[in-house]
Amino acid sequence: MGKSVNISINWTEKLQFIATNDITDTQVIIEAPSEEDKPTQGTTSKQLFLQGLASCTAGVVIYLLEKMRAGLPTKFTIEASGQLTNDHPMFFETISITYTIDGDISDDKIIKVIQMSEEKYCGLTYMLRDVAKFNVRVIFNGKDITI
Repeated sequence: MGKSVNISINWTEKLQFIATNDITDTQVIIEAPSEEDKPTQGTTSKQLFLQGLASCTAGVVIYLLEKMRAGLPTKFTIEASGQLTNDHPMFFETISITYTIDGDISDDKIIKVIQMSEEKYCGLTYMLRDVAKFNVRVIFNGKDITI
């Protein structure tokens, strides 16, 4: 059996919760929007889910570039969006991820590390492949590249 990951959430008020984990003192405010309200202080659970997915793949990309000694980007951002199903339980049926990377790194290395992250090393992407369709776009040094 692999490593265990542990979190807890504590209800504060209305539809707001504070999330913590067993490793750091970091607290994250999570809000579930009610039909008439929008979140006022926190992130929704679905936004947090996409943020976790993006940070998972981003961390793998940086780790693999370092391991390959390919150089590090001068700029690296990921934008992720998800299209939810119309009916409950509402889940992401499509997830779109855009990697924007600048730097003195070969196209081949960028393609390779993103593919490795998406297909093997980012556990969240791997886990979601059977549930959601993924659309991946890579903009490297201002140009779209195909992976």
